[in-house]
Amino acid sequence: MNEWNKIWEKRSSEIVVSDDIFDMFCKLKKADGFDTQDVDGYYEAFFKEWNAMVDTMIKEAGNITSVYEVGCGSGVNLYLFQQLKKIGRVGGCDYSEALLDIAKKVLNTHDLVCKGAHCISEEPVYDIVMADSVFQYFQDTEYGMHVLEKMWKKAKKMVVITEIHDEAMKEEHLNYRRQCVENYDEKYKGLDKTFYTKDMFLKFAEKIGARCDIVKPQNELYWNNKYVFDCYLSK
Repeated sequence: MNEWNKIWEKRSSEIVVSDDIFDMFCKLKKADGFDTQDVDGYYEAFFKEWNAMVDTMIKEAGNITSVYEVGCGSGVNLYLFQQLKKIGRVGGCDYSEALLDIAKKVLNTHDLVCKGAHCISEEPVYDIVMADSVFQYFQDTEYGMHVLEKMWKKAKKMVVITEIHDEAMKEEHLNYRRQCVENYDEKYKGLDKTFYTKDMFLKFAEKIGARCDIVKPQNELYWNNKYVFDCYLSK
């Protein structure tokens, strides 16, 4: 278990379930660690970004009937798929029992498993297999690309990976963090993020004969936005 795993294992499973979809969206995003900024419109911007992501999925993959998420955390993405898009079959994995306990409270599924991303099985397949803001927490790029291979085999139509930390922006990214957090290097010792090149995903797509679309996320209220990219791999 790397140091990030230990952090997520400590997340609280306390949450009050309500019938208000946006209220639940905010609570689930906070549970997943998106609770460090206090900016007007912060969660509305993430909600808008989610809808833009789904629009891209539908445009490329057509009708979507099932979604699986690697590193699903509290289940916030799968929750919106079920509530807003009426997706009947969803599933996911995460290494945090606490976050999965939350997901089990808000999702209608029997396919939620506590395990590492590299342990996902190829069956059953899902139309979409996604990983949202997860790849940066993997121990290295080799592990990340191994997970990508497994995701591709599990996907019927498309693999979507969001918030991939851009290697080309690494130094600028880290310097920005040092400006924002006093004693950043000391406080985050052992909690390094993993950065990827866009070429890694383009070469993977070429190898498997997939279409690869690299997209810049549009969420100007999120400080990470400048330093990341999203990847859509279509069959």
